[in-house]
Amino acid sequence: MNRKLEAKIQKEIRRRGFERADILRQKEQHLQKTQHTLDALQEVTGLPRPQLDSIADEITRSLQVTNKDFFSIKHQILMTFGVSGFILILSWCVYII
Repeated sequence: MNRKLEAKIQKEIRRRGFERADILRQKEQHLQKTQHTLDALQEVTGLPRPQLDSIADEITRSLQVTNKDFFSIKHQILMTFGVSGFILILSWCVYII
């Protein structure tokens, strides 16, 4: 292997390693914030921890599904056809009147 290719490989390994470390650190911080929020809610509301955990899980799942489908090709095609259909029907109604 030539030196430039080897240097490029090493640089990419370091970049991906730091990137993964940042992602893991962010996930850990998010989990800690969630735990602190749940602790505070438990103190304030008196709700049992399992109920608060189920609320947090429910919210996480519902928001992940919403965000995951937002940029899907299927969703974009459906929205495009829906808007186009609405415009066609509206223009047809205006043409008839």
